Amino acid sequence: MGQKQNILVVGASGAIGSALVRQLADTDVCIGLHYCHNHEKAELLKKEIASAGCEGVLLPSPLDSWPACVDFAEVVTQKFGTVHALALCGGKLDWVSWPQLNESNWQDILFQHCVAPFTIVQKLVPSMLAAHGGKVVYLSSISPKYGGSVNTLHYAAAKAALETAMYGLSRQLCKDGIRINGVRAGFVDSPLQREGRSDEDISERVAKIPLGRPGKPEEIASAMAYLLTDQASFIQGEIITVAGGD
Repeated sequence: MGQKQNILVVGASGAIGSALVRQLADTDVCIGLHYCHNHEKAELLKKEIASAGCEGVLLPSPLDSWPACVDFAEVVTQKFGTVHALALCGGKLDWVSWPQLNESNWQDILFQHCVAPFTIVQKLVPSMLAAHGGKVVYLSSISPKYGGSVNTLHYAAAKAALETAMYGLSRQLCKDGIRINGVRAGFVDSPLQREGRSDEDISERVAKIPLGRPGKPEEIASAMAYLLTDQASFIQGEIITVAGGD
């Protein structure tokens, strides 16, 4: 029996995050379940994976400032010691038409989707180095490919910045045995994607997908889970697109 692996899922209460937790749940892992506000959903998820013999640890944090990210990483390190695998699924969509974008919109979305994920990795890398390796997977979006929509231009820009940071980190840390990759998610049928869209908007968006349907959270989670396995041991600094051909 090997050492129990500690996995941290940031944004575990979201549709993709919770789907990922379910796929990772096993008796030989302990999963840190980060959430911002949805304690009830995180608690239910913890109970669900417990039925599979998987230990879950609730880790609430708003992750809305640099100090909050640093404090969160310190709590994670205190609880786990070593984080062997890290999945970053957090962040929200902020629907604002580009002519109305202001400094606050930009700062908020850039922090959520680029600065916060980068900071968490930065602060947790030392524990991975101590364990002689680790695995990180970021959740990105297909939006950088097209520049987003009229209401999500800033979100697309933030995800593009995240991907650039991911590429740089992957080159810096590969010599230390830390694998860093990402997944570009296409349009997924989830509460987050439906928020701010009418039924007509959703139908028009789905019509642009070559496979003719929205993705499922589980389909995005499967790609992220694969990148955290040893089967993906020769994949470094890559972004897998899971978007139905979009």
